[in-house]
Amino acid sequence: MNLPRRTFLKQAFSGSALAVAAGAGLLRPGQALAHTWPTWPQAIFHEKKIPVVLHELFGHRPIVQGGLHLHAPLEAENGAVVPMVLDTHVPHPEKLVLIVDKNPFPLVTIVHLSPDALGFFNVRIKMGKTSLVRAYVVTKDRVHTVTRKVKVTIGGCGG
Repeated sequence: MNLPRRTFLKQAFSGSALAVAAGAGLLRPGQALAHTWPTWPQAIFHEKKIPVVLHELFGHRPIVQGGLHLHAPLEAENGAVVPMVLDTHVPHPEKLVLIVDKNPFPLVTIVHLSPDALGFFNVRIKMGKTSLVRAYVVTKDRVHTVTRKVKVTIGGCGG
């Protein structure tokens, strides 16, 4: 590797400065990961009935339309990699949930948010076939939802 002297010196100085800061206790990356989340609901990810999933996740909170944007393609060329973006400006979101109706196991993801987090999440999911995609944002007293149909074409041949 032929690295210019100036670049080498910059990288070496930056690395040593980070090492000194971490050694002095100025950087504490463990604090970012130290938040204790509720236990992971592993059984709910294996549930096939959407009403059961919704009841387990939201209890008796009312579900209202809107308050959330789901950016998803109208047609996904490859069901193995379908980009989704969840975005909300609802105050104090607790978690974001994504459900794909016709997947073998509909619950795709649950994102728990810290109190200061913005309600934004970007993910690529797997979809078996054309289906409704449901996104939810959970607050203390209600659940906001939006639904979008995504057509999945495998190799551009229709689906």
